[in-house]
Amino acid sequence: MTQPETTKRLPPLNALRTFAMAARWVSFTKAAEALYVTQGAVSRQVKLLEDWLGSPLFYRGAHGLELTPQGRELAQGVDQALAHVAKVIDQIQHTPRQNQLAINIPPTFATRWLAPRLADFRKHHPHIDLSITNNFVRHPRDAKPYSCLITFDQQAWPDCDSRLLMHERHVMVASPDLWRDGLPPRLENVTLLHVLNGEERLPVWEKWIKNFALTHIDPAPGLSFSTLDQAINTAIMGAGVAVVDAAMVTRELASCSLRRLNQLEMQGSYGYWFINLTKDQQSRALVTLFRDWLQEQLAQAEDIRRVVPTP
Repeated sequence: MTQPETTKRLPPLNALRTFAMAARWVSFTKAAEALYVTQGAVSRQVKLLEDWLGSPLFYRGAHGLELTPQGRELAQGVDQALAHVAKVIDQIQHTPRQNQLAINIPPTFATRWLAPRLADFRKHHPHIDLSITNNFVRHPRDAKPYSCLITFDQQAWPDCDSRLLMHERHVMVASPDLWRDGLPPRLENVTLLHVLNGEERLPVWEKWIKNFALTHIDPAPGLSFSTLDQAINTAIMGAGVAVVDAAMVTRELASCSLRRLNQLEMQGSYGYWFINLTKDQQSRALVTLFRDWLQEQLAQAEDIRRVVPTP
């Protein structure tokens, strides 16, 4: 590899460093003590630098050392250069880490799907810090603080680097406490649990009832919650029946804190979309690592779902 012209014009850096210490103390002995080397080593490095420059840097007399004019000029220049390097190093050390991703994620996805898997992410990418928020963001103009988003929507944002992670897969669940004589609760006798998307209620129950021809069920009454997580927790407590994304209740179904009322399933009209908002190359590389890890985790979860029978 060819050295840059600037490097070619520089004398040996170790000789410069040794000279700077000797010039500071105007003593080879004290410079040797500070550098943990012998006095002879300091003398040799200074002589090497003088030969390279073709000019003496110290007057060596009976009463000790004294800097020559050239030595004073070089000492001043080296001190200024080292001070600049020290300033740059201090700035780097006190600058917030660049390997941080600010991510906004729907609260239920963050709590129920992502959180149990974050230890795996840290194991494989310990150099990437994640700052995770759950704000309600519906437009790119509101997403400027973030490196990337996971949105819960029916379609990708236009003019954005978007990718579908997964669609909802709805199942109907309730607490085992609602079973009587081994039979699940009848929908006409229980409270329906609904989820809001912003200020609007998601028409999940309406679509479920229509899709499975449950015309005797009125989808309007019930309890509504700002997050799916709240609806799931309420179902666990036995307060009603919910139609939920199966991916968000994997642990509850496995532990039997929730049970499916039947084997019916329905794909939801909403999905989770990954949106990359970064512009610079370094940040995009970090976001790509996070996105690829997400997709790998989703693929593993889907493989497990296909192998393990539905309880």
